[in-house]
Amino acid sequence: MKLTLTTRKLESVEEYNNILRILHDNVRGFKHDFDNIITTIGGYIQTNDIDGLKKYYLQLEEDCQHVNNLYILNPDLVNNDGIYNLLTKKYYEAESKNIKVNISFLLDLNTLHMKIYEFARILGILLDNAIEAAAESEEKEIFIEFRNDMKNSSQIVLIKNTYKDKDIDTNKIFELNISSKENHNGIGLWEVNKILKKYNNVHLNTTTNEKYFSQQLEIFYQTKK
Repeated sequence: MKLTLTTRKLESVEEYNNILRILHDNVRGFKHDFDNIITTIGGYIQTNDIDGLKKYYLQLEEDCQHVNNLYILNPDLVNNDGIYNLLTKKYYEAESKNIKVNISFLLDLNTLHMKIYEFARILGILLDNAIEAAAESEEKEIFIEFRNDMKNSSQIVLIKNTYKDKDIDTNKIFELNISSKENHNGIGLWEVNKILKKYNNVHLNTTTNEKYFSQQLEIFYQTKK
């Protein structure tokens, strides 16, 4: 057990050191290019090229978001070694598929009101599905949010991704052998449903709109009646 825990901690440190190196290089790059960035913005303003400025700003914002994600992927913020490793690996997997990822983390995992093992299983399945669906879409975007909902006495994990199959039936995706993807057995969400049935205080809300497929996991502090 001690060896396993030590191995996990070393993996977390290695992942964090890698992130720090990337973050350091990105910050150095911004510092080096800061004058050029400001000069370019000034050029758009002087010529009143608002459309050009908007396009430039969106591209700059994308780079800034990448740096912000790396800052958030910090073991002091994501205060569980297992979840930290899971998030960093899924983040790099998404990036390797040219998916834009936006992460917000405002949750103390030490106060999680469900077993961390089962929480990690659900999180891993939802992230895998989001990455696969986003990779097939044109926009290739994923939003991941961890937060407390004090008003409803719950802890929230929201995973929202762009997707291609707009005809997906959210009432059937949790059934065994039901999947919208080719060569998939649909077992992932079926496993999620099995775990959810163990808890009276944990619920998963699935919604869709024209652009996003959303999964919101709600973990209530007390049993929801």
